[in-house]
Amino acid sequence: MKELKSQSQKVSIFTSKSNILKFLQSRLKYSKIERILDFTVDDWNKNKNQILQQVKSTFYKKKVIIRSSAIGEDSDYSSEAGSYESILNINSSSRTQLISAINKVIKSYAHKKNFNLKNQILIQTQAVDIVTSGVIFSRTPDNGAPYYVINFEDGISTIGVTHGSVGNTIKIARHLGIKAIGEKWKSLLQSVKEIETVVQSNSLDIEFGITKNSTIVIFQVRPITSILKSIS
Repeated sequence: MKELKSQSQKVSIFTSKSNILKFLQSRLKYSKIERILDFTVDDWNKNKNQILQQVKSTFYKKKVIIRSSAIGEDSDYSSEAGSYESILNINSSSRTQLISAINKVIKSYAHKKNFNLKNQILIQTQAVDIVTSGVIFSRTPDNGAPYYVINFEDGISTIGVTHGSVGNTIKIARHLGIKAIGEKWKSLLQSVKEIETVVQSNSLDIEFGITKNSTIVIFQVRPITSILKSIS
């Protein structure tokens, strides 16, 4: 599958974690992306009270995750996966919890000397009923070989995928048809193939969860920067 255009011609859709998720949210049939609210560090500095009220009304009484979404964090040229904070299980009605979690994310930018006021804070509904979570690479990340590589863990927690520590790995050859894939991974592969088509790239690193009713939840989509330039 060809990339969108040459690097010099295209305007990348991979500008931040939140931006790519918003781009995909209305375009996916075989997976879902949890509800999104985002704002910049500059917005937070200027309109904290307004943002807190918006969070409360958007996610009424639900648990949320406060996530980093730095500009360039998941770009075509580099990945800063795991560099910044993400805070799970925040009560969307608690002003104290929200302020603390949002400030922790912003401080994690500063800790890495990233002071860009356009950096975003991404807030999403906390996914529920997750039974499997992990990361799937649409090619091997070391040399771009034509295999889907799935790193996963079973259980209700998504902490492993959030912090990049999942322990089980399987490989599935890219040429296999959906019907030849085991039931456990069939829906995931179908959803990943759809994302590849939408973003016109077969060199992706995708964080996912699978619910107890087999719904695929997409947490993050970014290029595999180590091999992106070598795949046509």
